[in-house]
This record gives sequence, C-alpha cells and structure tokens, in this order.
Amino acid sequence: MKKPQLTIIGRPNVGKSTLVNRLAGKRVAIVGEQAGITRDRNYIDFNWEGREFTIVDVGGLTFDGDDVFSDDIKRQALMGMNESDAVIFLLDVSSGITKTDDLIAELLRKECKKPVYVAINKVDSPEREHLIYEFYKLGYPDIYPISALHGSAGLSQMLSDISERFSSEDIAEGQEEEIIKVAIVGKPNVGKSSLFNKLAGEERSIVSDVSGTTRDAINTRLQRHGQIFELIDTAGLRRKSKVQEEVERFSNIRTTYSIAACDVAVLMVDATAEEIVTDQDQKIASLIIDRGKACVVLINKWDLLDPEIKNDPVKLQKYKERLDYQLRFIDYAPKEYISANTGQRTDRVWELIKEVSLQHKRRISTSVLNQVLSDITIVTPPPVVKQKALKVKYGTQVASSPPTFLFFTNYPEIMPESYTRFLESQMRQYFGFQGTPIKISYKKQQ
Repeated sequence: MKKPQLTIIGRPNVGKSTLVNRLAGKRVAIVGEQAGITRDRNYIDFNWEGREFTIVDVGGLTFDGDDVFSDDIKRQALMGMNESDAVIFLLDVSSGITKTDDLIAELLRKECKKPVYVAINKVDSPEREHLIYEFYKLGYPDIYPISALHGSAGLSQMLSDISERFSSEDIAEGQEEEIIKVAIVGKPNVGKSSLFNKLAGEERSIVSDVSGTTRDAINTRLQRHGQIFELIDTAGLRRKSKVQEEVERFSNIRTTYSIAACDVAVLMVDATAEEIVTDQDQKIASLIIDRGKACVVLINKWDLLDPEIKNDPVKLQKYKERLDYQLRFIDYAPKEYISANTGQRTDRVWELIKEVSLQHKRRISTSVLNQVLSDITIVTPPPVVKQKALKVKYGTQVASSPPTFLFFTNYPEIMPESYTRFLESQMRQYFGFQGTPIKISYKKQQ
C-alpha cells in the first residue's frame, strides 16, 4: 500500500520541526529558536497506529522581501503541497492569528487543491484550549488543538482522521522495491545542492552563494535506470573549530549520520580549488571508509577549470596524477569529472552509483575464494615474522555491505598490515570490488 504523503505548512517558529520529530519518534529535523532553520523540503517516513505515512517538512513561510531565501522557501512549499495527498497547516496558539498566518491561509485557498488539516500548536495546558476559537476565523471547519512537544489527544485525533480518509481504497497499491540510499557529501560550497537538483531533475535543494544554505539533510526518492534511489543532500562538513552556532554543529552531526545511514556516499571535491583535496576532504573520506560505505568521487566545476590546464595534455596529466595521489587513500572509488551547473557528465553518476552498490553487496563463494587465495599465497606467500613462517590456510566471506572476509592463519596476531593491504589489492584484481572498501580479519587456525 502506498504511503499517504503529508506536507506541513506554517510560518517560522510555530513548531513544524518539533512536530516532525514527534511523528518520527526521533530527532530528524533541526529545532532551534532561530527563524528559518529549515529551508528545503525534507521527507521523513513514520508509522501511526500501524499505518505508514511520509511527512514533508518545508521551510517556514515569511513573505519577507528582505529575506534572501523567502521566494525559494515558498517555491519549495508549493512543490511539497502539489505532490502530497494532504496538507497540515500549523499555527501557534500563543500568538493568535498573525498577518503571515492570514497570507498563508490565502495562499492555501488559491494554490492548494488537497485537503487541509488545521493544527493549533502549543496547546500544552487546559487553560490554553479556549484560545483556539479565534482560529475558526480562517474559515476551516475542523481545527485540532495539539502539542507537538508533548503529544496530545488533538494530535492523535487529527492523525486518526487523516488515516481514515486515506484508506486502502483511496491510495493506489505500490510494490515495495529495494532502495539504494545515496548521500552527497563534501565541504561547503563544493556544489552538492547543484548536483542534487541536477540529479533530481528539479530544484529540490536551494542553491545559493551564501555559505551554509543547506543546514539539514534533505532527501527525495526517484527512479533512474530501473532502480529506486533515495538521494540525500547534506550540509557541508566543516572543521569543528569553525563550527560556531548550534545549528551548524547539529548539521555536522546530521551529515555524519547521513553517511552512516547511506549505502553509497558521493564525495564531491572542487576542481578549481588551489588545494583540490584538503585535510577536510580526507576526514570526510575517512568517515566513509570507517563506516564501510561504497563511494564515488566527483570532481566538480570541471567546466571552470583553467583552460591552460585543460587544453594542455602534459599539464592535464600532471593535474590528474596529483589528484590521484591526493585521493590514494580511497583509490578504489571510481572518479568522474563533472559540472553540476551545466550537467556535464552527470548522466554517468547514476551508473557509477548503481555499479558500486552492486559491488558493495557482492558475495564470493567459499570455494572460489579459496582457489583465488591459494593462487595468491603460492605466488607471494606471507612473510616470515619473528622467525615464524606465516601461512594463510583458508578463508570465507562472513558479510557483505561491505565485503568482509575472515582468513584463518597460524599467527593472526603478527600478520603484517602490509600483507593485508597486498591481499586486498590482489582480491580487487580478481573480483573487482570497485567503489567499496574491503574488510579483512584473521583467526587462529593451527
């Protein structure tokens, strides 16, 4: 059964992100006193009394001509409304109906063809319940007093009414398919949001020259090449010393979480930067490796690369050799030179993601593995360490995603790291494993 999709609409600081976190049962949206923390639209699945829903969290509408993001947020909100099955119009009981609330109600009457559920938030005590009657002036017959922070009977009633409306007869059945989760990661302003929009085929993520425009991790699901992908755009990771405000600290946590939750991480670097791969890029790559994620490296802004380099074969070769050296710690990840702005070679990205995902999940039969292992160790046996002749007797693959191998040896505690790296490189020659880390451990076997 397809999940009903609900978009939450309201002005800043009425509690939209708090409501999202309440429904999700965990902290998935940034909550803070600063207005405008949520700017893009974000999709979160949740379960209510056995019924699956998708909630769409969008930025707070301001209608403020001085706010550089106001029009972008409005456009994101309208997109969310148009693709959803219903809208939750969230207001704040403590402030009454504001001018912005009136403008949002007018926008909904003009633009929204979907059912609208009006929720009056922050009704945290019986003394506040009488304050909700003012909101009937907006012209909606059904109004629900709720507490997003604490939960309430009004919230339960609203969700029950929504669930009843969207019965199995109303929502078309859909077959659940395997989803490849993809996190786009990198330093701020490397072009992550531009790539996100190019791959999604619409402006899902706000693009701006203002550093830190993307603050939360936002995601969308789409089908390409017969495969469903969940694409996650994340806030740029910065050095901790440069992270000052609470929002940015939480953005870093969300980016780290997105890497942990994804199947494939797309690491973006800036082709035009004086230092193409920085220490921070290496730290992000280390996160990807440590969490065992498949990886694709994209060198963005290729269209802006100095023509003296691009048009000179010798200089271009030196440029790519320097890049390969700087990325040697993740040299198994395929690279592509793209322009997220013009779309140059971005069509290749889906193929690369799909291929490294397949390699990430690949399993090798024990018989084939041991035949290859025998061939490797006969030609290049393990070294003698501390006057002990090491032997790798046999092995087995114990897990996938990433491919994880257990090798049985007579002295596992003194097996050199250099030989482990050699075994890994040999296995890549035999089996491929493009774009995925390989984990190897040892167990004693006399």
